[in-house]
Amino acid sequence: MVSDLLREPPAPARVPVQAVRDDKVAARAREESEAALRRAQAATAVSPGRAREASEQAQRLAAEERQETAAAAEPAAQLQPGSQDDARERAASEKRLVEAQRQREMASVQSWKMRPYGKRSDAGLARLISLAHESAGMSERGAGAAEEKARVLEERLAEEKAAGQTRGQAFVASAATVLDQTEAKAKKAAEEAGRAITARAAEEQKHIHLRDYLEPKRDLSFFERRRAGVTLKQLEADISEVSADRAALRTEADRAETAARDAREEAWQLVRDSNLAGQFRDLDADKPSPKDTDVVTARLATMRERLPDIEMRLDRRDAQALARLQGEVITYTVAAARSRRTVVTGQAEQVLSKTIATKYPELHDIETKARRSHIVEQKRAAAEQSRARAKESAGYHRQPPSQGRGGPSMGR
Repeated sequence: MVSDLLREPPAPARVPVQAVRDDKVAARAREESEAALRRAQAATAVSPGRAREASEQAQRLAAEERQETAAAAEPAAQLQPGSQDDARERAASEKRLVEAQRQREMASVQSWKMRPYGKRSDAGLARLISLAHESAGMSERGAGAAEEKARVLEERLAEEKAAGQTRGQAFVASAATVLDQTEAKAKKAAEEAGRAITARAAEEQKHIHLRDYLEPKRDLSFFERRRAGVTLKQLEADISEVSADRAALRTEADRAETAARDAREEAWQLVRDSNLAGQFRDLDADKPSPKDTDVVTARLATMRERLPDIEMRLDRRDAQALARLQGEVITYTVAAARSRRTVVTGQAEQVLSKTIATKYPELHDIETKARRSHIVEQKRAAAEQSRARAKESAGYHRQPPSQGRGGPSMGR
């Protein structure tokens, strides 16, 4: 606090007495001396006696003038010691005025409690400025990256709009082409699978005919074969023919099954290698082909049905991505500006603290002690709160023992 005594106006300084010279007397003496000289010059032209008289009068007047000048200068010489005292008093008064001004300026300094970062220590303030500076740099870099991504996306959307085809529409066109090729291979796989089934059925019929009809006739006697109307030679020929047909059907079935499997896998591989895989992960488009051709056909049909929804979702996603990037630019910019303000405010506090230490050392000592006490109190309060939370948390997990009724029951 600034003493109230320093705010009282200083005592007025004593004005020193100045020596005044009688200019009128000196001027009058000079005039009389000059007149006497003129009279002496005039007298020399008349007679030597009058010239001598005029010269003596002029010398007398000059001596009187010198005496009057010395008498006028004597009071000024007597006042010189007093002028030195007045100068010292004036210097002391000016010093008091400067000190009073300094005290008024010190009283106008905002309290450390009211300044934004006045409660922080020098080390804490330096850390805050360093962290704010680093955060501002990170935010500015983030804003630059988001702005660049937004610019690229805006250019792409503008090009798509000029071309008359959005990303969703382009995806649908490409996906439709892939699905056409995939469905053609799936259709081939289904046809081959049908051939394999047909061949397997015919093979089974040939096998049954051999097993249940032709081969049992080999065990018949000669008379039984005659009654049946078949010879052994004919029977062997029929068995050979049917066996050959069965082998041919088995080969065709194997070929058809292999062709069906290859066509099914090729069809699904087209899906896995295209951009459909990322959009239809729920249909396992990014996984190996299903074992059943009918499953492949059904999933391809589902993909084609969902293409319009994917088109809308992709276009909406682009718009959302652009809005998100623009929002990130604003967020990063605001964060960078906030960090920069923190740096500026912190540096202003550092400058003010140095100014106070230089111009108002007594105020600096008071603030330093008060700030140190405040930091110690903050740490003590934080430690108490931490202990209280730990105690409260331990109380939640500690179950009180159950209190049941002990001893025998008291019945009537």
